[in-house]
Amino acid sequence: MLKEFELLATDNTSGAMELVRKLLALCESCAIGYRFDELREGFALLENAQKSMPSLHAVLHILKSDFLVKLHDDEETADAIAYLSSLEKILTQSGEQIAEIFGGMFSKSTSVATLSRSSTVLGAMYHLHGIERLAHVYVLEGRPMFEGHRSIHDLRDHGVPCTLMVDAAMAEAVRLADVVVVGADSISADGYLLNKTGTFPLALCCKALDVPLYVLCDSLKFSPQLHTQILVEDRPGEELLQQGEGDGFHIWNRYFEWTSVEFVTAFITERGAFTPDQLSALAGESEEHI
Repeated sequence: MLKEFELLATDNTSGAMELVRKLLALCESCAIGYRFDELREGFALLENAQKSMPSLHAVLHILKSDFLVKLHDDEETADAIAYLSSLEKILTQSGEQIAEIFGGMFSKSTSVATLSRSSTVLGAMYHLHGIERLAHVYVLEGRPMFEGHRSIHDLRDHGVPCTLMVDAAMAEAVRLADVVVVGADSISADGYLLNKTGTFPLALCCKALDVPLYVLCDSLKFSPQLHTQILVEDRPGEELLQQGEGDGFHIWNRYFEWTSVEFVTAFITERGAFTPDQLSALAGESEEHI
């Protein structure tokens, strides 16, 4: 089971909510199998991983304080498993509420551009397609790990008309779209959105071409931390290019970047839609609704 936690710690293609759901599934497996020591070791491993995803660490903190105390070697684990089910239900309902709120903003068929992969964004696209208000989705790849390739296949499998585009074509994607939608890994207390690298130039394109930019995310993503307090990790250069002997150049490979919320039209959460100047109502309260 510890191997599964190691895979979770190094998963660099799943979004924050996907990682949270994988974590809950691992917790359930450990509880059912009374593998409590491995669970604690897994939690310790995750504490030092995925530093760019504060929402995952917020859930980890909740699990350590509320879930672990329900586990005892000589007792049934039904209460602990029920607790995990309640967390999963909250997350599922949150995604459904975000999708409904976003879908209610449109009265006609709409074209959307998005970047990389967000389970919350995908859920909203499925909902918009289901109520016949989605004309087309333009998906930017999300290099270097190409999460957009997974997104385009998922959209296709749900019958959504969609087109895959390289990240460098984001200006053309914005021109083709009525709105641009992205997810979030975190929103800092001082007003910065942490999301896949490419989000900032995408936001600049939206501003230049006068296309609204929406961020779809659970309020769990709103952090009480300043953006300078959240580590954005560098990744191995080999993911971009295998350097040969004598290559003396540096490779910059960072998955996430900060974008000022001033470029965002609105944040769509399970609590409603919020403009950037209303975000103080959400910062620091991210754990209270779980």
